[in-house]
Amino acid sequence: MKKIIIFLMLIVFIQAGNVFAAQPTFLQYFFSVKNVLPDTKTIGIFLPESEFADQKAKIAKASKLTGIKSKIFLIDDMKSIGQSIQSLSGVDLLLVYDSPLLMKKTSRMFILSKCKAKNIPIITASEKYSKSGAFLGLLKGEKGHTKMVLNLKLTPQLASLFTEDYLKKTGIKEQIK
Repeated sequence: MKKIIIFLMLIVFIQAGNVFAAQPTFLQYFFSVKNVLPDTKTIGIFLPESEFADQKAKIAKASKLTGIKSKIFLIDDMKSIGQSIQSLSGVDLLLVYDSPLLMKKTSRMFILSKCKAKNIPIITASEKYSKSGAFLGLLKGEKGHTKMVLNLKLTPQLASLFTEDYLKKTGIKEQIK
């Protein structure tokens, strides 16, 4: 039964990857994390407060299907980013949702530096975050397909996991060192 669910999730992930526009679904994020870092237990999510009502059920569904717990941090200003960074204990990875505030250069650099200090990898759909050091980027590839980009600049402690075979197995298309 577990193999069937994983297979169905893979199909959903692939199909959704063919049509996703700017923001991957939470199921895509969670499935990618489960695929790349299978020992992940809890994902922290920086989510704009204005998106919470619309995204809450989607996050819960992704969490249930993948077995990864989520800890949501509502962001509405720079102060809430700082407070949330301080509260990241117990989080294995941070998902930074695409929003104007979180995409500002000052926010991006602050989040990346603080997560590096706490050894917390970041997953994002932002190419700027990915190039700046976010661990895993779910980015637009050719013909609108999702492209996974691995960046080990700020997470060198994870570099030994990613052999050529592992990269092929997980579907990572690009690696930044």
